[in-house]
Amino acid sequence: MRNILVFIELFIISLVLLNLTVYLTERIRIRTIKTSYDLRNVVSLALYNKEDLNSMGPLDKIQQDLFANLRLRLLSIEMVESVSFAGNASPFYCCPEGCVHNLGKEEVFINRMNVDLAYEQVMKIKPLKGRWFNETDRGKTIKPVLICKSIEDKYFNGDAVGKMLTDPEPCKLEIIGVVDEFKRTDFEEPQEMGFVYNNEILRSRWLEVLVRTKPGQQNNFLSIAESELFAVLDPKIWVIRSLNSFDNMRSTENLDRLQHKYLGVLLAIFVMINVLLGVIGILWYNTNLRIHEIGVKRALGSTGRSIKTQLILENLILGGLGLIIVALVYIQVPSIRITKVGSSVMYLSVLISVIVMILLILLSTWLPASIASKIRPAEALKTE
Repeated sequence: MRNILVFIELFIISLVLLNLTVYLTERIRIRTIKTSYDLRNVVSLALYNKEDLNSMGPLDKIQQDLFANLRLRLLSIEMVESVSFAGNASPFYCCPEGCVHNLGKEEVFINRMNVDLAYEQVMKIKPLKGRWFNETDRGKTIKPVLICKSIEDKYFNGDAVGKMLTDPEPCKLEIIGVVDEFKRTDFEEPQEMGFVYNNEILRSRWLEVLVRTKPGQQNNFLSIAESELFAVLDPKIWVIRSLNSFDNMRSTENLDRLQHKYLGVLLAIFVMINVLLGVIGILWYNTNLRIHEIGVKRALGSTGRSIKTQLILENLILGGLGLIIVALVYIQVPSIRITKVGSSVMYLSVLISVIVMILLILLSTWLPASIASKIRPAEALKTE
């Protein structure tokens, strides 16, 4: 009966331990996902246009010249390396819009980030496959797109370049390249996004001017950015809604997110400590209850080493049975798709939990078993 109770307790501890391991492993996985961009030394100038340019028809030469002059003025500053105009294509505050595409029987939703040719230089995008946009893509009816690697792996089995997303009609896309993931924050799961070449972003009321400065010059550029912008743009029409470096935005966003994430991690660590103390307490108490049995074995000639080995093996069997049941259940979780946690995270978590549980059992049994194995028969049986 005592062994059954120990088994139930170790089973519950194994269940808690595996859940904690999955949670922590998933947090680490998300944090370490490789992104497609380099945010260092990039300044974001987010603008809002009070006029509705979409009602004015196609982009005219005056508007094109205006933004061309703005680009040239910014590039003329010695501390500036490159300039890009984009729409909904910045981490931390982007709100991308997308379309649902049919791919066989599956629906593919792609969040579209509208960019220009220079976006690659500013954000230092390096396609994993295919190419970045060039002048030949200007004015195409079917817009070219570079999708993230997760979309290629999920829907195209690693072979997406050259494929077409043709439905619905207004959202036709031709895949010309594949890039690493795009994350809105460091602690957020990447979304299924794609870079779309779209020169019409200059007609948008919400425009992002992204500027890559020379190393260490972003603060100096920020001090003159407003005056440089309004030397070209009309302040009666344009409003600056955000003016900051990505380094500052990243630190602020991470600090805000970490307050929530650290709370979860601290709770997980607290529970893990209680798991450790629980295993030690259960196995230590169970060993002490068997002092009389150990005394009898010692009186019959059992060695201290054999008693210690027996106690450790018994606890490993009890703990192992509970852990195996939990592990077998969790290994099946990815295949039945009841959670978004990937199979690699689940399998790694099971492996870590098995190792940790075995170490906990050994740690929790070794010391009390060593003490109990050295007890004298007369001392163990004196209460009889």
